[in-house]
Amino acid sequence: MKYKCFIFDLDGTVYFGNYLAPQANEVIATARRIGKYLFFVTNNSAKTRHQLYEKMINLGVDIKEPEIINSGYGIARYLKKHHYKKVLCLGTSDLKEEIINCGISLSATMPDCVVVGYNKDFKLDDLIPLISLKDKNCELIVANTEHSYPISNGVVLPGAGPIVAAAEMMLNKKFDICIGKPNPTMLELVLDGLDVLPEEVCVIGDSYQSDVKMAKNYGADAILISEHSCPEPKVQVIKKLEDFLGMVL
Repeated sequence: MKYKCFIFDLDGTVYFGNYLAPQANEVIATARRIGKYLFFVTNNSAKTRHQLYEKMINLGVDIKEPEIINSGYGIARYLKKHHYKKVLCLGTSDLKEEIINCGISLSATMPDCVVVGYNKDFKLDDLIPLISLKDKNCELIVANTEHSYPISNGVVLPGAGPIVAAAEMMLNKKFDICIGKPNPTMLELVLDGLDVLPEEVCVIGDSYQSDVKMAKNYGADAILISEHSCPEPKVQVIKKLEDFLGMVL
């Protein structure tokens, strides 16, 4: 393969809930051997990057923490880069921790922006602070807009998208920026300063809407894990993660 860098999705690709995909370690070891760089990029904002690292270690994956980039960490880095001081966050305590760790305050009083991430415990009362911000042109930054996400045994759960839609309705506006896939922001964060051209990057994931489109938005190639063909031309399709091995061995 021509690629210097492989980017793997996590949920639905490397693992399903708390179960590692078959031969995932062999795939990761092979990608690490034939490429110069290896990263894992996920739209999961519910956990900190460190927690995702610990999960991978507990699943027996050979990985380094800086190789993981999630949308929560991406949001925190974006907020710091653009000098936000005060943020209203609709998300988990772990997303809030990522933001606080970047030196940014959390407040519902005159925030610089509203941040929305996935939270399985989201409730309507969480929207109350947004009432006073309606039509105030308060910037809305979201982790991702995914309708749903897969866990184990073929079960699919609601994603961050419905929460984003609720925040948009309350603020009477569409989101200003999505940090997560298919926006290439997280890829830019991962690859900044590395000697890798977009065409030397290959993204492997199970979602056309997020993984493949992120790759194409960045100018990279993609391998889609799916039982169906891909509507995007020149995208290779495999049925299971382990089929990656047959492509390179």
